[in-house]
Amino acid sequence: MQSSRVINFGLIAVLTMSLIGCAPMAITGSADVDKSVFGPSKRFAVVSIAAIKTFQGEKGLFQMFKDDKNIPGSNTQPMINRLAPRIIKSLNHSHYISLLPERKVFKSRAYRHIQGDKRVATALFFKYDMNVARHYKYISDPKKLAQLAKQLNVDGVITVNVTFALTASKGSVSVAGLTLGKKSYSAMASVSALAYDKTGKLIWKDSTTKEAEPGDSKAIILIDTSDMTGTNFKKLQPSAIEIGGKAVDVLVGRFNDTMEGKQASFMQSMK
Repeated sequence: MQSSRVINFGLIAVLTMSLIGCAPMAITGSADVDKSVFGPSKRFAVVSIAAIKTFQGEKGLFQMFKDDKNIPGSNTQPMINRLAPRIIKSLNHSHYISLLPERKVFKSRAYRHIQGDKRVATALFFKYDMNVARHYKYISDPKKLAQLAKQLNVDGVITVNVTFALTASKGSVSVAGLTLGKKSYSAMASVSALAYDKTGKLIWKDSTTKEAEPGDSKAIILIDTSDMTGTNFKKLQPSAIEIGGKAVDVLVGRFNDTMEGKQASFMQSMK
């Protein structure tokens, strides 16, 4: 099993971008798991939980001229902070993964002294700034991950990356780029997991995408002025966090199915 940290994260980021406005099906590849490494008696540590810094999605006309940091709700830092405990909880529910408690990871000499990587992920020709969940470091270098696995005395380490996004659907009539009728928004989350053993070998790779039911609908009588004023990213944050948790559950479910010899399909329903 060979992989690139850039390509794997790039796939999930590009996947999310390509799905905005598309049919509710995702092609994410099959779960890739080295079954010999995982099991009830094996120990693992989650060492990095991160998210693309910007809540991805369509902006209103006025927002297009603003820096992302000046758009309320567009920074994903509070979102990944809230999703991180759900990620740990879901992983702990697998019978094939026994996690080293977070407090032991954070307090360990190895974790405290290791230098985190630059908080930037590359997706093909694009670079994305990253937010890291509270108390975590952004670590993506397989050599550093292997080093941590050795120093923490675990069988492997796990990293999780998330992309939060929203899709917008409009009515069928547009005038001068503005929509007549109804416009609704739906939160989406893409989650990818990578795991490495003590030798730096990739032992788990998978990703999934889930979309929430419309979380914010605006019925516009004449003109959908949100095209002018802006998208309410802040209002969509709770829905995105919730669907992010469901996406993690799907990811762990695919892992469990693979461990049990079931096929994890590369075609996934987003709903």
